[in-house]
Amino acid sequence: MAPCEVIQIMKPITGQYECSHHSGIGLDYFTSRLDRLTLQANGHFIFIVQERSRISHAAKSLLSGQQVEANAPETRREGSYSYQGNSISFNFDDGSQEQGQLTADGIQIGNNLFEKVSDSTLLPPTHRLKSNMEDIAKGLKIAGAISGAAIKAAKTLQDTLQAAQGSQPTQTSTTPSSKGSMQPAEEYHGPATSPASTPVQATSPAPVPPTQPSYNETPEQDAETLFCDQCGAPARPGKHFCSRCGARLP
Repeated sequence: MAPCEVIQIMKPITGQYECSHHSGIGLDYFTSRLDRLTLQANGHFIFIVQERSRISHAAKSLLSGQQVEANAPETRREGSYSYQGNSISFNFDDGSQEQGQLTADGIQIGNNLFEKVSDSTLLPPTHRLKSNMEDIAKGLKIAGAISGAAIKAAKTLQDTLQAAQGSQPTQTSTTPSSKGSMQPAEEYHGPATSPASTPVQATSPAPVPPTQPSYNETPEQDAETLFCDQCGAPARPGKHFCSRCGARLP
């Protein structure tokens, strides 16, 4: 019998390849970089390198004051390729060249391994679409939770500021009122002193008029005043007996 011949069916090298630079924190659609290589059947290739992750690009745009874009910046290079055995050569249109190695999983270019993800050169890989949709859904959920917490914190801060601003007018209105109440007191004490002295001056001469007729007698009355021989008490003219001791007046 003739020896059995083992026929190895080689897969075509045309198709799409990906090299994912994982961040290690999950949500690769936002945090990782993805380089893509497409080998077409006509010997033409498209090499796309993602420069930054979407989240780092968004952060850089915010810091520079630019508008945030959903797509990350990419560098697209094209050229022609040729392969022999396990070696593959890439000739870029700008004149540069790159050597690669065909492996069971894909193409090794330098330190980067591009895994084959699809035999089609037009339609995007189904697994990549599914992974991106899952990451986007998770990202929206996280963003919603963060925005909700941010809104709550902003509302709390706003309420605190409004409460602080509302208390300031109360303190300000209280101070002038206290000052206003003190000013009338100061004005009142001033005039109160002068009226207090005025009644004293008015009442002190008041007893004088009644007493003047009794002590300020005319000289004629002084000459007619009699005195008791016994006790020496004065007696009005015309009286015959002393009002103090009862003795007969001269």
